[in-house]
Parts: sequence; structure tokens; C-alpha cells
Amino acid sequence: MKKFIREKGLILDLIFMACFVFFLVFWGWNFAVKFFGMITVAFIVLRRIDYQKHILLKRILLTGFGIAAVSFVIIEALVFTQLNSNDPEEADYVIILGSGIKGTELSLTLKQRLDASLDYIRSHPQTPVIVSGGQGPGESIPEALAMKNYLVDQGISPTQVIMEDRSTSTQENMAFSKKIIDASGLEHPKIMIVTSDYHMFRSKYLAAKNGYAAEYGISAPSPGYLKPINMIREYFGTIKALLYLLTR
Repeated sequence: MKKFIREKGLILDLIFMACFVFFLVFWGWNFAVKFFGMITVAFIVLRRIDYQKHILLKRILLTGFGIAAVSFVIIEALVFTQLNSNDPEEADYVIILGSGIKGTELSLTLKQRLDASLDYIRSHPQTPVIVSGGQGPGESIPEALAMKNYLVDQGISPTQVIMEDRSTSTQENMAFSKKIIDASGLEHPKIMIVTSDYHMFRSKYLAAKNGYAAEYGISAPSPGYLKPINMIREYFGTIKALLYLLTR
């Protein structure tokens, strides 16, 4: 394998770069393309290092890969514990987390989150529902508005739905929704989080760090073909959340 990579390295570099450009053109600058680009750069750089001459660098890289592998296993194990959350507890508020729209149309992931919330919302008509999501690139309206429109189309009363339309991250989802709840006069709210299965662990963790009294969850199913890339993205998202909370 080493001999093959050494002899065919330039060809492999060109294949990786061509694939990256192809993915970028057809899929845009999304996480999967970014991740592939990162792998491409790492392959091109790392294969050029003479590890027999740079022993210390080799040890540093091996240590780094080891730490990354162990942390990946630990975080993914924690993510798996919340994949099938369907808590029956009573909550003071329901918070549904946004997940992108195209123009004004819901993404498949966001529709699945909203659909997963319907049974609970219909059986708790007095429980306020916060739809949380701001407006990003390629979105004609805030995600919160698209979410509210969908819930109303499904028969949910408009007065039951509260929009939080400024957030651009899970941390902001939780922080800005907490401000809305605080403004209502409720000091120690219990919340029911509705988000994708792979996203539930990080959402509950950030909710706890933002001062909610209790964090329950309803996990929406996610497409199987997207599960691997979503789980990888969740690893980086969890690392980012941990670093944010440690440094703020």
C-alpha cells in the first residue's frame, strides 16, 4: 500500500481534487463537501512527509489521531444514547429546532422534526410551542416562520406557536428560546426538545447549560443514507459546543 501511494500519489492527488471540485459544483459548500475537502488536503500534505526523518512529528500525529479516535468513540456512544428519545413527561414549553429551508420550502430533516412533534402538540394544546430558527443563505424567510406555517397547516392553533427567528446555531436556539420563556415570567422551565435523533444529545446538553430545569426530548427519525455524515458532523458539533462552553 505504501509503495502504491508513493508511486501513484500524484494521480491520487488529482483524483481527490477532481472529486472535490465535482462535489463542490453539484452539492455546494455543505458539511459533506467540507469534510471531503479536509480529507483531500490531509492526504496531499501527509503523504509527502518523510516519517523516517521526522520521528517527533510522526509521534505527534499518531498521538493526535489516537486522541481523536477515542474522543470520537466516546461522543458517538453518547449520541447513540439519545437516538430514540420519546419522553412522555409533561413540559412547560415545546421547542422545535430548525434545520434549514430552501427558499420557503422545508428541508426533509426539518419536516421530519415538525411531523415528530405533532402528536405531542395535539395532546397538549395548552403547552406553548417555540419554533426556533433564523434566516440563512438561500432562505427567503426565517426558518421559524416556515415552521409555524407548516404547523398551522397541520391544524395547530397559531396562538400556540411562538417564533424565535434569530438563532443560527443550537446554542443560540437554546439561549434565545430561554429569553422568550424568561420574559413570560417562568423562572425554571421544563422543556420538550424536538430535533433529529442524531442531534438530541447535543441539544439536551446545551439546554442544560442554558439553565433549563429539565430537558426532555422527542427524537425525529433521520434519513438512513444521511446518517453516517450526520453522525460525523455531530462529533464536530459536540466538540465545538464543549469548547464554546469551556471558553465563554
